[in-house]
Amino acid sequence: MLVTFPNIASEPVADSPHRTDEPAFTAAIQSVLAKYGHLDGLILNAGTIEPLIRLASADTPLDAWRTHFEVNVYSLITALKAAVPPLRDSPKGGRVVFVSSGAAVGGIAGWGPYNASKAAMNSLNRFDYNGGRIKARAHTL
Repeated sequence: MLVTFPNIASEPVADSPHRTDEPAFTAAIQSVLAKYGHLDGLILNAGTIEPLIRLASADTPLDAWRTHFEVNVYSLITALKAAVPPLRDSPKGGRVVFVSSGAAVGGIAGWGPYNASKAAMNSLNRFDYNGGRIKARAHTL
């Protein structure tokens, strides 16, 4: 199916905010509202796969797990916190698309933090965003 977006922003709405910088994400969403009057959708496509490590490995630092969860989960929560209120008000009904991975459901040996963080992202997809007013869906690539 071909989908076109005739009114999509042609320029970035934020200058690469830190993945958990709530004020920056809020400012980015506010800039969309100021320019276009509403927010109809949000595509969440954050991800990091490095480092590839095994859970039982003695040289697996806990910070590696933190980095995966910060990028693959907490950055999405930060974006959702900023976007859900205007998505609720969308005249078309808000939409959220989560870009997932087969590793979230099948698991790949040596990808422990990535597998777990993408599985957590899939759980975010199952939230009830405002009683069904905002539709959320995960797509696996």
